[in-house]
Amino acid sequence: MAAAFLFFVFAQAAVTRSGGQSAADAAALAAAREARDQLYGDFQDALDDEDADLEDIIDGGGSLTGAPCARAAPRLAERNGAEVIACEPSAEGLRYTVRVRTLEPVGDSLIPATSDEYAEAEATAVVGGLCRLVSEEEDRIEFGCEDDRDWSFDPGDDDELPEARDMFAVHLEE
Repeated sequence: MAAAFLFFVFAQAAVTRSGGQSAADAAALAAAREARDQLYGDFQDALDDEDADLEDIIDGGGSLTGAPCARAAPRLAERNGAEVIACEPSAEGLRYTVRVRTLEPVGDSLIPATSDEYAEAEATAVVGGLCRLVSEEEDRIEFGCEDDRDWSFDPGDDDELPEARDMFAVHLEE
């Protein structure tokens, strides 16, 4: 009986840690997706600006702010039973590292002090450009993209524009 109870105690802690990791993953992905959406907005704005560098924006050179850490990450962490204790955009690229703490403690058990123990977890999500500028004319822009998903469109026709997910990938860093 004691072995079964001890197994339950460790399983309870493992579930709490797993929930914390899920919350960290969701929060990091949310921050990166919001950054992707900001880059896509810069991309759309650049289509109307002949001096804009589309290639630079695709490479992540848009006007990103720390807002994804302030809005998206906390919202998704909370939905997953955690709070953000740190969210840092990386200076060397489009990476968001989020650290969370579960809202619920591990719980009461035979192990002393676990009723006040909270699980913490960390995840990093990355935004990457999927395309390279092939040609840029006044009435036609062409991008060569990964997986042979190339785009050729009139920058003045919103119906022809690729979507954010066509231009930028978001994934968790291993």
